[in-house]
Amino acid sequence: MDNRIIYVDILRIFATFSVVLLHVAAGNWGNAVIGTFDWKIFNFYDSLVRFSVPIFVMVSGMFLLNPSKKISYKEIYSKYILRIVIAFISWSLLYAIYNNLINYDTFDFDVFIRSFIFGHYHMWYLYMIVGLYIITPLIRNIAHDKKATEYFLLLSLVFTSLLPIIVKFFNLEDLNFFIKKFDLSFTFGYVGYYIGGYYFSNYELTKRRRNIIYFLGVLGFICTYVLTDIISLKTGKADSTFYSYFAPNVLFVSLAVFIFFKYEVSKIYVNKSGVKLINILSDCSFRIYLVHDFFNIFLLQLGFNTLKYNPLLSVPFAAIVVFTGSLIISFIIGKTPFLKRIL
Repeated sequence: MDNRIIYVDILRIFATFSVVLLHVAAGNWGNAVIGTFDWKIFNFYDSLVRFSVPIFVMVSGMFLLNPSKKISYKEIYSKYILRIVIAFISWSLLYAIYNNLINYDTFDFDVFIRSFIFGHYHMWYLYMIVGLYIITPLIRNIAHDKKATEYFLLLSLVFTSLLPIIVKFFNLEDLNFFIKKFDLSFTFGYVGYYIGGYYFSNYELTKRRRNIIYFLGVLGFICTYVLTDIISLKTGKADSTFYSYFAPNVLFVSLAVFIFFKYEVSKIYVNKSGVKLINILSDCSFRIYLVHDFFNIFLLQLGFNTLKYNPLLSVPFAAIVVFTGSLIISFIIGKTPFLKRIL
């Protein structure tokens, strides 16, 4: 426990609650009437916590790309990937059975198999993180070279974040066709966040640069909310273009949150009791992510729908209930040896 980084544990807990809040808000974002007070509140909460998944990826990169952490090819598969595979099989099975039972009069085997193989909607993250684990030995060679890392991050910013949003927003299909000719797919996806987590955790930023990042983070949130509102009103349907985890606005918010925790939250003194509690919550975070949608489903089954109440209050209330229930289940699993191995 002594070598744990407290601000990272707090960041992990914060990101976990944020993803719960995100899924609660997103549940009715597409159902509320565009432009109404309810929809604007759902949009506000959804825009506010889009950083949650990028933060998870950055924290993973921060540790797994660290040269002081020796990781063999065998360990990548036998420890990290195996853990994800076991978790996926177990939780995907539980979700597939439960969803089949509550959505169909009789057990539909074909639906069950497809649901089990592809996983519940939020389990896409497990496929993605396994992909990052597979290429981790290669990425470590880039991350350990500062210049190479900065060059990669620049390419990722341009080809994964800036150009795609420009193409989509201005409908520049010719430019999109031209970009694809370069076939720079290695810079696409979450690799930029993965390497970025290691880079920004290990290299120092001046106060001036930190303040610029904070400003861009606040601006990024405002742009997420305002542009989503504008484009949705214009098209007449909920448009998630600026919700993309790769959109520049979300990228800047994610980076600002990561930097804020590194430089500001890390200054907060936490006593031994607080550290112990933080460690417990942090250790439960992965299972909270996996189990939390059961509680979303339970709330709906009980008749609690955030659209029935003022979403300004019902969304955070539901998120707290879901997070607390998920935490209790996650803690129990962690204290049960057999369940701990398979869940």
